[in-house]
Amino acid sequence: MYVEEHVLWVPVSEDDKEQVVRQMERLLETTHFRNSRRYPALFRFIVEETLAGRGEFLKERLLGVQVFGRPSDYDTAGDPVVRVTVAEIRKRIAQYYHDESHTHELRIELMPGRYAPEFRVSRGVLQPLPGPYEPAPVVSTPVLATPVLATPVLAAPVLAAPASENLSLPARGHVEVAPPRRPRRLVWAGSLFALLAVSAAACSLAWRTTALDRFWEPVLGAHQPVILCLPVAGGKYGVAANSKVTLLQAGPAAPGLTDAANNYLSRETLGENVVFSDVRAMTSLSDLLAQRKAEQRLRLNTAVTMDDLRQGPAILIGAMDNPWTLRALSHLRYQFGGNDQEIYWIVDTKSGQPTEWSLDLKLPTTSVTRDYAIIARVHAEDTGQPQVLVAGIGMSGTAAAGELLTSAATMELLRQRVGKAFDHADFEAVISTDVVNGIAGSPKILTIAVR
Repeated sequence: MYVEEHVLWVPVSEDDKEQVVRQMERLLETTHFRNSRRYPALFRFIVEETLAGRGEFLKERLLGVQVFGRPSDYDTAGDPVVRVTVAEIRKRIAQYYHDESHTHELRIELMPGRYAPEFRVSRGVLQPLPGPYEPAPVVSTPVLATPVLATPVLAAPVLAAPASENLSLPARGHVEVAPPRRPRRLVWAGSLFALLAVSAAACSLAWRTTALDRFWEPVLGAHQPVILCLPVAGGKYGVAANSKVTLLQAGPAAPGLTDAANNYLSRETLGENVVFSDVRAMTSLSDLLAQRKAEQRLRLNTAVTMDDLRQGPAILIGAMDNPWTLRALSHLRYQFGGNDQEIYWIVDTKSGQPTEWSLDLKLPTTSVTRDYAIIARVHAEDTGQPQVLVAGIGMSGTAAAGELLTSAATMELLRQRVGKAFDHADFEAVISTDVVNGIAGSPKILTIAVR
């Protein structure tokens, strides 16, 4: 007779529940979860509610209201956020336990059709049960530092022991997974060793993952189509004090936004013109998404709506000719200012003054030797989705920004400048690039602002 590798386990004591919480934190510290906001929030909620004895009350509507802030009467059929998130959590849990190094750990599982998690413990593979009147063997486990419940051997397998069972002595036909009485110093030593091992594994994984991967994980981790928003050439926009984007200067290349002719010929010849450097940045970003097998949708800024931006992540390309970029920047420290009659510059809203990072677009192309840009990764409050901003004052700045966001080498420099918040926090960076005959050189990071 042999014992199953993993059997259902019901945490009863406070020590048991603490083990579950520790295991949950191990999962949340991995790359499967730590770069997301939505998945850890739901996972933590359902585990803690189950440990509190309220697992049977976990329903789709309750989770939608309590975790995702939906109204109490929201349409669960039309808004599948809970079902989609649970399915993704289930997949990420499976990916975590697929690693052989986690084989003997306590398992937290989400079964299809249920929102309350189940907990399972390892009993060892092909381990013989003791015979009649023989003392139960003691088998140590590398992760669980305190005793777990035992499973009595009956005619049919019993998956969970009753809560009232006395675990101090091994009963006939039982297998103790850990010694019933372990000195407190050994318990703490085992816990510390396990935590150090998990930390080492997490650090090792972080080093194996490039900074480029870690930057894009919050955008691509949701596995939703990414919008690449490319600006139409000709229109110049600004942001009023109330964060409302307004048209500053209209050309015939902004049909629907101006009084210019909007027949098919004007749209064909002017209305869909784009700047080559913007396309260059877009192409680099599109290639990166394709390499990571991310679904993408190319849109002109004049065809993008707020509802589109609520459907998934977005990459907003261009600065003064893209109102969606300016809208996103209006909540950040560094923003754009100026006009065609004077110059354009980057404003530090903390000081309220224009910076030295400026460009006169009226200069001859051969006279422009430096351009500036802002890159940012934010979780937009008005859309609930992550956004990446790729915005130069001039065309060379946007091209350099696109290069930085797709280069492993420069992204590693950005990670070092941002620090520990790089994986998950909102931040923006001001960059510069040398320009020769309108062609951008390598990007240089000037300053960082972390929200």
